[in-house]
Amino acid sequence: MVLSLIIGCVHQVTWVEERSAAYPLATTRVAVVAMERACRPLADALVKELGSRPGVDVHPDATQRIFVKQCDDLLTTSVDVEGNYPGIDYGAEVYFERRRYTLHGWGRGVMEVQAPGVDPVTFAVDIERDMRGPWVASDAFDMPANPELQTRLTGDLAERLADKLAPLPETIRRVVFPDPEPGTARRLHNDAVAAERSGNLDEALTLAKAAYGADPSPIAMDYIERLEEHAEAIGYAFKSK
Repeated sequence: MVLSLIIGCVHQVTWVEERSAAYPLATTRVAVVAMERACRPLADALVKELGSRPGVDVHPDATQRIFVKQCDDLLTTSVDVEGNYPGIDYGAEVYFERRRYTLHGWGRGVMEVQAPGVDPVTFAVDIERDMRGPWVASDAFDMPANPELQTRLTGDLAERLADKLAPLPETIRRVVFPDPEPGTARRLHNDAVAAERSGNLDEALTLAKAAYGADPSPIAMDYIERLEEHAEAIGYAFKSK
């Protein structure tokens, strides 16, 4: 009820942010090459991802080449178990146990961009992603055996690598409070969003942390996390945290 009341007192602001490439392509035509067998899925995903970016032409004969290498991943599974344990009576009417799984995946990919007359440039990207299954009765529980998490990790890596060369505009959505009093946590939060919108992410983080310090609300913590994710996505390094 309290969280619902808080959400009801906020508005949302939205803006589109054009992102600069970490490495502007020398030409719009590129070739993608997998340097290792383990990198073929990522190279294929990168071909698809770059091909969807405006102005990029992926062609195997292009002189500007992207070499995908040093690919690695790790998938782990944990199982949560819940049940009631009513002493020595284990009848079906009084005993029940259920389980769910959590998949944790980590992936890494490296690409080296080579173009005639230009020094090679290398980018490395790491990705983590979790997938959680539903609770099911223990007698119906099966360990996951599908490659969905692996596919998602590969897609995330390809997207992050493509963003280094041909980033898409990003739509930013933030919540703000209507007409907060000066000096309050809500005003600090609004000022942080305004600083982020103007491109001053260091000031935005400082104000966001001040807002959380004044009122450690779920909205304040969520904004700090989203601000840090935004900075990471565009390759921005905060001066201090």
